[in-house]
Amino acid sequence: MNRILLALIAIMTISTMSYAQGAKSLKKASKSLSKFTSDFSNLQALEDAKMNIEEAFKDEEVSSSAKSWNTRGDILRNIADAQIKQKLIDPNFELQDVTSAISSVEAYLKALELSEKKGDTKNAISGLTEAEGVLNNIGIDLYNSARYLEAFDSFVAEIKASRKLTEVGSASRLDEGTLMTEKLFFAGLTGFYAEDYNTAIELLEEAETTGTSDPVLYQFLFEGYSKTDRTEEGLKYLKKGRETFPDDSGLLFSEINYYLGKGELKQMIANLEIALEKEPENASVLITLGQVYDQLAVKANEAGDKEESDINFNKSLDNYSRALEISPDDFDINYSLGALYYNRAATFTEAMNEAANDFSVAGNKRYDEIKAEMDGYFGKALPYFLKADGLNNTDKNTLIALKEIYVRQGDFDKSNSYKERLESVPE
Repeated sequence: MNRILLALIAIMTISTMSYAQGAKSLKKASKSLSKFTSDFSNLQALEDAKMNIEEAFKDEEVSSSAKSWNTRGDILRNIADAQIKQKLIDPNFELQDVTSAISSVEAYLKALELSEKKGDTKNAISGLTEAEGVLNNIGIDLYNSARYLEAFDSFVAEIKASRKLTEVGSASRLDEGTLMTEKLFFAGLTGFYAEDYNTAIELLEEAETTGTSDPVLYQFLFEGYSKTDRTEEGLKYLKKGRETFPDDSGLLFSEINYYLGKGELKQMIANLEIALEKEPENASVLITLGQVYDQLAVKANEAGDKEESDINFNKSLDNYSRALEISPDDFDINYSLGALYYNRAATFTEAMNEAANDFSVAGNKRYDEIKAEMDGYFGKALPYFLKADGLNNTDKNTLIALKEIYVRQGDFDKSNSYKERLESVPE
């Protein structure tokens, strides 16, 4: 009996000692924080506060106290705020700890959950109010530094803090005017850049329902749905955006890409022509038009409609040529022109093979005529492929085309040289 009692006393003593140590560390953390808030240049005090609060929270009783969570929130918020202040002094300073402000919100929310005293509740609400501004500043700095995922997390935490303040009947900085709607919109755009498409969609949809009307919103909503394999579901936003902002190029190009993916080439042409009216010097539009007409020429040729194939071939050539005038050193344009002629030459293969089986005088003559026409297109393709190779000497398709053209021209030395280069290109 005495042994059992002694054992229980020992356990109680250890537990009491653990709490005493936790309470001591909490007191040290509070004291260090006070030193910092009375002298913001004393960053060592802030580091000491962080070290001690982490030590204190190893104790379960400390971590079950609203006051402890408020202290933790205050320390973490000040760590984040100190970095923002440093940034104001030194614009080249790069934020290191970008999660403290987010963690401070979680600490204040936990304090509210545990709070049984008005003072603790008041302190948690005050902390959340301060954290909102810190998170906004950190998020903007991270966004400007293209650290989109970290910026997004900060904006989401800011919105979370604001909503909690509203829930408990307290004022939020986002209550003013349209700030919340603007924050939802900007956070959604940041989420898109951070590739968190599902959350970005939620925020942008909420921004749209609360009054934001911006062409980028509709473009990113559609593209966000597309990124999550729900293109048809997001199509309503593309249509609404195009109806609301018919002159917006971003939405127009999103629509063009949609029809490109669907293979609806004729609808694409109408949209591309509109885009070209808006931006006549846009080489990308001209290239895309060239590609569409090229595909239509191939389809018409396969269907046996030579006249329609010729019309689309010439339209493709015209658009590629116009693009080349704008960007003569563009690899894609030079390659596309080479491929256009090369593929045109390949369409003569079947007819030439048929003529080759006709050993009559007329058959031989027909064979020579077809071969000459085919060789002519290969010859027209050659300078464009050579230019493309000069712009990108590791493109396999270009090397294959050059190898084949030189074979057909009977220049086997050059053909073999391109074959060797092709084999040396890394996979």
